[in-house]
Amino acid sequence: MKIVKKNDKGFPFLLGQMADPPESLFCKGDISLLGHRIVTIVGTRKVTEYGRKIVELLLGEFLKEMNIVVASGMAFGVDEYVHKVCLRRGIKTMAVLPGGLEDVIPERNYLLKEEINKKGLLVAEHPGKVPWGKYLYIRRNRILAGVSGMVVVIQAGETSGSLSTARFALDYNRDVLVIPGDITREVSKGCNLLAKEGAEMITCLEDFKNILRIEENQLTFFEGRKGEYP
Repeated sequence: MKIVKKNDKGFPFLLGQMADPPESLFCKGDISLLGHRIVTIVGTRKVTEYGRKIVELLLGEFLKEMNIVVASGMAFGVDEYVHKVCLRRGIKTMAVLPGGLEDVIPERNYLLKEEINKKGLLVAEHPGKVPWGKYLYIRRNRILAGVSGMVVVIQAGETSGSLSTARFALDYNRDVLVIPGDITREVSKGCNLLAKEGAEMITCLEDFKNILRIEENQLTFFEGRKGEYP
């Protein structure tokens, strides 16, 4: 385990801009990924085949060319699928865990957690294990939003936890992108709601790439930060 404290040089720049950044990040895996450009991709636990196809579409070779790390929350559904596709395609991925670094939530993702440990990065706000509580997801979601310059919501219902990640990101003035879907389906209602609240809908892969390019030009503070991380 490695610890990166709020005042350390290796603490992620964007995360430090939050009003209430975590005092420390407890990490396992490739800690240098904290110094890369990070995009968070999250969504419903009830992912559909359409949602999986969108994940496959967005996680392309161009992300490796742009040296982007993809973060998610290792939850059921969209999150775990994001991590699995990244691992399969050699895209660097970071899992931000609710609770402690030794917790496995959900338990069925133990093997996924181990693979991310070997090939990517695990991050938590606490070491060891902590008593479970729903508040842990909200605490985790603020980190997912804070550590990245962009949050993409693939699918989400009106009560999905992914909406809290997106709303944190909107509060932090980060880009929030949503995928349009069937307006009669519950898993589309959250994305449609976020669009009304200021998120941007992307309707093709080129939309995603263009926004990444614009963001890359704006995030000049990433220049020269690689290699500064223990």
